[in-house]
Amino acid sequence: MLEFLKKKIKKEKINSDFQNNQIEYNNEKAEKNHIQASIIIPCKNEVNNLKKTIDSLKNSKNKLKFEIIVVDDNSIDRSTEFLEKTEYNDVNLIKTQGIGAARARNIGANEANGKYLFFCDAHVQVPNYCIDELVNSLEENNADAVVPSIINSSNNIIVGYGQTWNHKLEVIWHKERPENTTETFIGCGCFFGIKKYVFDEIGGFDNYFKVWGKEDEEISFKLWSFGYKIIVEPRIEIKHLFRKKHPYVVTNEDFIYNFLCLIYSHFEFKNIAKALNIVQHNPFFPPAMAKIMLNENLIKQRKKYFENRVYNDEYILKRFKIPF
Repeated sequence: MLEFLKKKIKKEKINSDFQNNQIEYNNEKAEKNHIQASIIIPCKNEVNNLKKTIDSLKNSKNKLKFEIIVVDDNSIDRSTEFLEKTEYNDVNLIKTQGIGAARARNIGANEANGKYLFFCDAHVQVPNYCIDELVNSLEENNADAVVPSIINSSNNIIVGYGQTWNHKLEVIWHKERPENTTETFIGCGCFFGIKKYVFDEIGGFDNYFKVWGKEDEEISFKLWSFGYKIIVEPRIEIKHLFRKKHPYVVTNEDFIYNFLCLIYSHFEFKNIAKALNIVQHNPFFPPAMAKIMLNENLIKQRKKYFENRVYNDEYILKRFKIPF
């Protein structure tokens, strides 16, 4: 009899624990379902900046509920150590092993629960209601991606309102403030917002990019070629720290490789030839080009993009009056 009672008590405890776990799981699921936006911060050696950025986000007033996801891509300066404190328990920390900025953003997006994704540099400061206003701009303008005005946090001078390319396919800022929300060819990655279903449909950032460079240009080009729209919201001003050098190693070969990856994935033969003329005399061109040629997955990616795109590269270059 005593043994029977012990088993009964144990069974009841198991059932009770299961029910409690189920309630906790359901509450957590319900909490995630209420998240409307996900802010994804790729981080690498940002010990002097990341905490300020997260504090700025957490302290900003917004009606929309958002989550913060930090992807620490093998920092060696204890950038994310402060996240162990209780007040940062709501920040989702993911650690990767040097996969580069583009793939780190994709990893963060895979964990996101929000309907809107915001890719945020680890060295920015945001105003109140920035998430609310950027989401409103997306919906009111029937757009798919949005960027704010960018201010240099070192001197509080406006840097620009979205970006474009010059004749060498180099990034330049739009310096003239638009009167209203308007289209922009390139959405700068300082603070880049996009509808999650659109991000998923285009396949996110390019997974073959290395370290850093050109990822914002590539996803912007892909959005336009797939028939989506990027806008700049001049009323929202976000402060961004511009540095003379990266806190990690970015080689010229990596940068050239990403450039070649972009043009090979999206350009037709004539424009690939023109783009190669721009970089062929760079001493880092041969090894970067060799890696492109040996990457069989790029052939598959190029074919997939060409099948799914609505507009070709020639149309986009003409539409945005790029003197290429």
